[in-house]
Amino acid sequence: MLSSPAVHTPPLSPDFPSLWDRYAKVITIVWRIAFGMVLDDWQVELLRHVLEVYPDGHPRAGELRYRQVIISLGRQNGKTELAAILGLLGLLRMANTLVIGIASSREQATLIFKRTLLAINGTSLKKRFKRLTDTRGIEAADGSLYEIKPAKGAALQGLPIGTGVVDEVHLLKVELWTALVAGMGARPNTLVVGITTAGDDDSQLLKNLYQTAHKAAEGDPTYERFGAFIWEAPEARVPETDEELLQFLHAANPALAGGRLDPELVLADVRAMPAPDILRYRLNRFVESLNAFLPLSLWGHGTRRATDTFPRDRRPDICIDRTPDWSYATVSAAVKDENGIVHTELVAAINRPSQEQLVDICVRLAKHNPRNFVVDNYTLKTLGLELRKRGLPVYMLTQSDVLSASSRFYALVQQLKIRHRGDPLLTLQLPGTVRKNVGEQFRISRKDSSIEIDAVLSTMGAVYIADTIPYEEALQMF
Repeated sequence: MLSSPAVHTPPLSPDFPSLWDRYAKVITIVWRIAFGMVLDDWQVELLRHVLEVYPDGHPRAGELRYRQVIISLGRQNGKTELAAILGLLGLLRMANTLVIGIASSREQATLIFKRTLLAINGTSLKKRFKRLTDTRGIEAADGSLYEIKPAKGAALQGLPIGTGVVDEVHLLKVELWTALVAGMGARPNTLVVGITTAGDDDSQLLKNLYQTAHKAAEGDPTYERFGAFIWEAPEARVPETDEELLQFLHAANPALAGGRLDPELVLADVRAMPAPDILRYRLNRFVESLNAFLPLSLWGHGTRRATDTFPRDRRPDICIDRTPDWSYATVSAAVKDENGIVHTELVAAINRPSQEQLVDICVRLAKHNPRNFVVDNYTLKTLGLELRKRGLPVYMLTQSDVLSASSRFYALVQQLKIRHRGDPLLTLQLPGTVRKNVGEQFRISRKDSSIEIDAVLSTMGAVYIADTIPYEEALQMF
């Protein structure tokens, strides 16, 4: 029996036939030779279910039952292996067929494609193919072709699709899936499989597929040809006790339930994550696209003790942030000590600042020999350029930096690697600070926060640069 997915379409019979049985031996050998690994029992069972065929005596005997399949489970369960195997089987099971690989980014689609390519190149399967390239696809001797396509419906128009393998469904648009299904036409033995983790409020395609999945799992005959295999925690919450959290993790992660993952290590990793990410990526439950960024209680754990001091023997990184209407600005400093602890504090909070005033403050702070004056490349680019004209070192934060800084700042707080003096302005702003999901990452969102967050953003910017740019020298500052 398949490893306890919360939602699944039952087979037509307990001893159902499957196309997988024809290829199980060769895939097992290929994966062992190419990668030195053996598939988990639950992966084998899942592949058998996905490739179920109609039994003898049925009008469609021997034909694939499912035309659309959604597989949803937590991260780190071997989704790449499943996708690579399904892509390879798409090439092997029919001649002159087109296999399409899609993910939210070309990099992710390429990762799966290369896994399939390595499986072929590293084994005797290679003799069945006449073209094996990263750029022009995989072409079998019988005319079958595997290509990566961009995540846009227009790129799929008119393609006669035999197999579609879609990763990260929660990040893709409805029209893409519609185009894939349309590309199958009325031809038998065509299949589109989506593999994903749970999404958020913006994941409309995945929401639609989940609705269909529940109807199919309930036995609605309209959806007999839709396969659903969804592992998820029984409730959309993070349990307080480790015992209950492990139970939830087992429900959403078949690799953990099957014994491949170490429960102690998984639990340690999960407890270090933000609650929304635990829910979405490890418990495989939908979350809101907007969430509170950081519990104030967690921030309080990093409050500097009376015996702690701000390091004076290293050059600080100083970050400036302002509100969109120039009502307020905040200047923060951060230093990373030799033990990897980042110390931070507010340097100045200004009402109704002007650029000239901010320049003057930075010029005066230059006597402390900062490594960088850090500004947002979008909101304070002109300030950064003016400081550079004056010969001061400037780091312009890009949107990519802000994404990385948001997650890094949270992680440092969670790991108790930030020391601060409990500045009242941060204590005021943090409870109203909101994070917004951006693909597989998140960022602090000024627009969606319920309060001005210039102090939070200036602190985050200073901490991020202090933590990520190595210190090459330790000079006296004050």
